[in-house]
Parts: sequence; C-alpha cells; structure tokens
Amino acid sequence: MAIGGFEMELLMTKLDYLQDKLQEVEQTMKSSLKSVEASEASTRTKLEELKDHLMLKIDHIQETSLTELKKLEENKEILDILTNLMPAPVRSCRQVTKKSGTYLFRLWKNSKPFEVFCEQNKFEGGWTVIQHRFDGSVDFYRNWTEYRNGFGNVNGEFWLGLEYVHQITKNRPHELLVEMKDFHGNYGYAKYDEFEIGDESELYVLKKLGTYSGTAGDSMTTHKNHKFSTFDRDNDSGPDNCAKNAHGAWRYTNCLLSNLNGRYHNTRRDGGAMVWYDFKKDVRGLSYSRMMIRGIIN
Repeated sequence: MAIGGFEMELLMTKLDYLQDKLQEVEQTMKSSLKSVEASEASTRTKLEELKDHLMLKIDHIQETSLTELKKLEENKEILDILTNLMPAPVRSCRQVTKKSGTYLFRLWKNSKPFEVFCEQNKFEGGWTVIQHRFDGSVDFYRNWTEYRNGFGNVNGEFWLGLEYVHQITKNRPHELLVEMKDFHGNYGYAKYDEFEIGDESELYVLKKLGTYSGTAGDSMTTHKNHKFSTFDRDNDSGPDNCAKNAHGAWRYTNCLLSNLNGRYHNTRRDGGAMVWYDFKKDVRGLSYSRMMIRGIIN
C-alpha cells in the first residue's frame, strides 16, 4: 500500500520527536554519569578525610593512653605508699598486729572510715585511744557539736568524738583504761572492765562502767549513769552549770571527782583543771591523760 504525503509527513514528525527524546535521554545519562562520578569523587574525598580524622584520633588515643598509663603507674606508686602508711580499714585495734600508730576504722560495711590511734605496746595492746592530752596545745573548752564529732589530731592532742565512741561500744563489750601523770611525773592508771555510752538522744550517758582496778584510784564510778555536758549543753544533775564552772566537758555529778577535759594548768588546787581527785586525794592539775577502750574477747 502506498504511503501518501500526509502520512509521510506525520511519520517524519514522530521520528524527529523520538530522536529529540533520544538526545534528551543521552544528555540525561551523561549528566547522571557526571553526577555519579562527582558523587564518587566527593565520597572518596570524604572517606579520605574521615580516614585522616580517624588516624588522628587513634594517634591521640594512643598518646592519651600512654599518658594515662603513666599516671596510673604513678598513682599506683602513690597508692602503695599510702597503703603502707595507712593500712586497710579495720574494725578493732585488736586486729592490728603492727606497732602503735594511726589506722583507719570502718565499723560496718559501707560506713565512712575514720582515723584512730591504736596503742599496741602497753597493757598487752589492742587499745583504741579516745582522748589524749600531754602539752596543752589543743583547747578542750569546746561546745557540744565539737565533742560529738571530735577534734584535734590523733597523732597529737585530741578527742575522738562521742558519736564514734558510742558506735564502737554499742554492739560489743569494751573495757576502759585511763592513764594520767601530774606535773611532778607521778603516774597512775585506772582500769574498768566494762564501758559503754549511749547515743545522742540519750545525751551520751555513761551507761556501763565495770569494776575498777589500778593505781590512780576510782574517780569515775561516781559519774556512772550521768549524761555528758558542755558549756552550751548543761545536762548535769545539779543546779549549776558544772561544765562552765569547771571549764571543761564531762559527765558531771554535783559537780565532779574527775574532769579530764578541764583546763591544762599546773596548779595545786583548781577544780577547773584536768582533775582526777583520787589520784592524790586533791584537785591538782594533771600534765597528762589518755583514755583508751578495748573490745573484750569472750
């Protein structure tokens, strides 16, 4: 069948359209290829940058690790030194087998440790020092909070703290030892085979005090069952503020036979000084006192 002029023209028009579309597709493909190539180049560039960044990071981590390792090694040396100076926490000076000195106490798991001085040489050792005075360098005329929490330094003059003493003595039987000297060098001691104090709500009352033995005389039994007093917390049984009058902090009756937290004063007669009446049957000032407690082995 012959093709007429109109049909031929229409066919040519369609071929031109298809050719234009083919050219568009080719251009699109070329653009896409260029875009892909550009994208690949960009990706390669980004990967190179990332690689460089990672290498820098690795180098930094390695350098930091070496530095931190050195620090850890240095800290380990320091820790070893501290460990040797301050052994692991103990619950009693009876656990200490080394010489007298400062140790860490931890009374129960997860409780905050605190420093104590363990006396290992006298009276068969195992003693926890709770009060020590020997030169008057620490002022013992303190308020209630300070006597509750403790003050001074366990390697010098100090008061361990009523709360610590309560926590130590509440769950296990303890005994008490009191040492003293006067300004003439005379020495004496008083030992009690039982000792316990109450908590703060009980005003740290002297709940238990056992049988006396020793060379200093018994100036403590009369204070048994009495509450602790400071100049700002008058808990004594008399009408006067004995802590203020005696310039101290103690379990006063009306008012005292002992006052080991009184004024450090070389005197023949002063009830406001460090006093243990039965030592020499007077109220002379003492030059030295040390109070220690020890857990009793059943």
